[in-house]
Amino acid sequence: MEGLLSSFDQSTWQQLNKEEMLEWLIDEYGEELKRYIYTYVKNRTTTDDLFQEVMITVFKKIDTFREDSSIKTWVYRITANKCKDYLKSPANRLILWKNQFLNQSDNLTPESRALLDESKVELIEAILKMPIKEREVLILYYYKDFSVKEISHLLGLNESTIRSRMMRARNKLKRELREVYLYE
Repeated sequence: MEGLLSSFDQSTWQQLNKEEMLEWLIDEYGEELKRYIYTYVKNRTTTDDLFQEVMITVFKKIDTFREDSSIKTWVYRITANKCKDYLKSPANRLILWKNQFLNQSDNLTPESRALLDESKVELIEAILKMPIKEREVLILYYYKDFSVKEISHLLGLNESTIRSRMMRARNKLKRELREVYLYE
């Protein structure tokens, strides 16, 4: 089956049953979707839970995919919506409050943190501190290689809004990183 799906095209897609479609989507986009979810929720356990919810939704709604966009854009849109719903949920707010109260650190061990390149860590941390509206456009554009048009379709916003958010986010990021390096 892997050979059949490695050169993906519309005719191949239409020949698959729902289980095969889902399996292909998980193989093709699973890890990058998990990384994308993590940029929203910043917690590995929650990332896994949301990934499962996304895959269940995709499985249930795969028959409604209209091919107005690429399958990747469609799955990312579902993912973004699930993440935003989670962030608005009372359960998430309670968890955030608890984590702040207990002053918990992130899930990285000292060993794994030491292995990461220091400048990459600072960049990632600066991006993750940004408001979600700015963070998501940067991640989709620079890390997930979506075009402005695809991001516009995925988020349901005008392309000009996407470009404005990207400009605002880049400027904030430049200021943030300049401050980090000036005061070290």
